[in-house]
Amino acid sequence: MSVSLQWLLDQSDLDLRLVSGTAADRQVTWAHATDVVDPTPWLAGGELVLTTGPQLPEDLPGQRAYVDRLVAGGIAGLGFGTGLRYDAVPPALVASCSELDLPLLEVPLPTPFIAVAQAVVRRLSEAEVESLQRALTYQQRITRAAVRKGLTGLVGVLSRELRCHAVVLDEYGAAMAASTTDARLLDLVAEHWRRGADDPRGGAVGAETEHGLLEIQRLRGRSAVVGWLAVLHREASEPTDRLLVNQAAGIVTLQLDWPAELIAAYHELGGTLLDLLLDPAQQHLSLAVHLHHFGFERAAPVVLALATAPRAHNRLLKLFTDRLEARARPHVVTRVDGGVAALLVAEDAPDLVAMLDEATREGGPAGVVIGVSGALPQDEVATALAPAREAAQAARRGDQRVGWFDRLALGALLADDAVRERVRSLTVPALAALAGGSNPRDADLLASLDAFLRHNGSWEGAARSLGVHRHTLKARMTRVEEVTGLSLDLAENRVLLHLGLMCRS
Repeated sequence: MSVSLQWLLDQSDLDLRLVSGTAADRQVTWAHATDVVDPTPWLAGGELVLTTGPQLPEDLPGQRAYVDRLVAGGIAGLGFGTGLRYDAVPPALVASCSELDLPLLEVPLPTPFIAVAQAVVRRLSEAEVESLQRALTYQQRITRAAVRKGLTGLVGVLSRELRCHAVVLDEYGAAMAASTTDARLLDLVAEHWRRGADDPRGGAVGAETEHGLLEIQRLRGRSAVVGWLAVLHREASEPTDRLLVNQAAGIVTLQLDWPAELIAAYHELGGTLLDLLLDPAQQHLSLAVHLHHFGFERAAPVVLALATAPRAHNRLLKLFTDRLEARARPHVVTRVDGGVAALLVAEDAPDLVAMLDEATREGGPAGVVIGVSGALPQDEVATALAPAREAAQAARRGDQRVGWFDRLALGALLADDAVRERVRSLTVPALAALAGGSNPRDADLLASLDAFLRHNGSWEGAARSLGVHRHTLKARMTRVEEVTGLSLDLAENRVLLHLGLMCRS
């Protein structure tokens, strides 16, 4: 809180006179009477220093040094009492204050310094009461607007009260309500949100822009980030504006924070949607359009991150859900055979997968390996499970915790749609024969071939992974050759079959 120096001059009962400098832009935080030559050790800045000058040096250099010290101490002005030692303000003091643009006031003998100090204190108290009254009135207005008109009404009141632009973003950065329709300002908010959304320090992100000071405040609910409040100050903000912004942030948080039961239902719905998207039988349905309800922009490529673990899949599902929810980036998560799958925006994947890997190291079940598919359109999610599983298996064989399908030599090759279609056309008859045989003894041929090829033809390694004797595996591979008509002794046949298995969705 502060008092305008001009307000103090306007108080006729004090009879103060401005001798030099300007008072319009000066704010007084306190009035302090002192006659010491160097009061700066006891000054905090913004004071009106009052003196009668009993120890003021007589010479011009001494008076100039005195004023220099006061200016360095950051005072708002100097009040000089006349009628005691000096009948008028010393000319040398006037010249020094004028040269350094320090407001100099003459305090006449009938006006005691305590009257000036009391006027400052009284005005500070009034300003504090006015500020509190303004805050209470504002809180009533913004609460009423939020109840009657939702977020749109809230940002409207905030904008008018603080002479600013206000935008409410959801947890994924999409604008939910704004006090402006100016696309440039909305793009500015989106750009700075992207820069600061993943800042681990949290709190608020502030930046000076050509349109004013932009502040984006993170809104954290009971369990995760529920949204963001962006305020673009078009004018210099007042000290009480911080309180008003915080009140608005609290009301927005209450509106966006869902009950725990609703959050759980939301995650379940996302998991069900991912289940359907991963089911090839449902590909004829336009299910991908519903991903926008979970923060996915319609044209954004996605990846599937598959976490495989020997056991404790429910624990892994909760860990993935909680950590991704805390990061407030688009995602849906579900249980799959052997682990947990999370659909992510491709652009977010490097950062989020690293975060999930770290989370599983710290608090996940043992033996977790994450495989990540290549980027693909949202309506082709059903084809992502096989590449993600391939990447996870390759990582496990290489004793790594994370595998990326696009970084596998064959994975990069099969990222080309034309190559994938050609491989499928060459291998579908053979693989279909292995999968669709009527002989019960042939039920394990496809899985056994897959294990044999992934273990680079190692009888011991493949047999161990399948839990069978190596002689059993050799018998199955002989049967594979009979069914497909392809000799596994030829490297080109093994490569072709391996590529065909990688292309199976």
